[in-house]
Amino acid sequence: MKKRLSLFAFCAAALLSGASAASADDQTIQTVLSMSGINNSNVRAAFKTTDAFDAVHSCSPGSSSGCTASNGYSSPPKNVGNILCLPSNLAYAISSSCQSLLSSGANQDCKGNPISNFCAGSASVAASCAWRTNNNKNTTTWNWNLSYANGVVNVDCSNSNYQGYTP
Repeated sequence: MKKRLSLFAFCAAALLSGASAASADDQTIQTVLSMSGINNSNVRAAFKTTDAFDAVHSCSPGSSSGCTASNGYSSPPKNVGNILCLPSNLAYAISSSCQSLLSSGANQDCKGNPISNFCAGSASVAASCAWRTNNNKNTTTWNWNLSYANGVVNVDCSNSNYQGYTP
């Protein structure tokens, strides 16, 4: 009984002294969708980790020019699949730098993208392999930048705080 009271007293004193509690979410992973010259609420950006019970985290811009989906995770690094869903009737072109990023690891023995079937009937743009976040608490971001010109949606992508595809 004394040990429980001592522990309780210690915890209460720590809370009263302003000591901050440890955060359960060590790293934030997000996908950011930005659109210019296109207004289509059927465009979606999403990601999912290879964690057994993780859900798909997605966003759709609605009538705005962009959106962000995010989730916090403990114990980085994480293997993440990112995907962009486009209506099947939209013509699109992927920039060479984005295609290079998406194709990284495609000819290697890599972990497949755990979200590759998410778009269900829509056109999809996705990395062939899952990407691994860095082992730090910095926010990890996959950016999708869409612009519309001459009847074609131009797709560009980039990322930050990823260490590369997951072999």
